[in-house]
Order: sequence, then C-alpha cells, then structure tokens
Amino acid sequence: MPEHISRWPEGHPLPALPQQRQTGHRSESVDLTTEERAAFVELVRQLGDRGV
Repeated sequence: MPEHISRWPEGHPLPALPQQRQTGHRSESVDLTTEERAAFVELVRQLGDRGV
C-alpha cells in the first residue's frame, strides 16, 4: 500500500460516522395503494420480460 494511503485501525469506528446497528429489523413492510401495487406488478412483469 502506498505511503500516502493509511488504513484506519480495524475495529475502530470512523470518527465522522455515527455508530451503526449491526443488524436490521427482522421484517419491514409498506402498505401500497391499489395503484401502487398495480404499478409494481407491471414493473416486475417488464423486468421479467427482459430475461435478465
């Protein structure tokens, strides 16, 4: 590693970043309107048609 690039010691948080949770919530959900659900279904269909 070049001298001008230093590594932050492992296990030490960066001082400019807030402490992060190690794990997220078990499950999250969002209630969609009928229109939003239809738009999501259409988006999934279009992406599926791409054969990705």
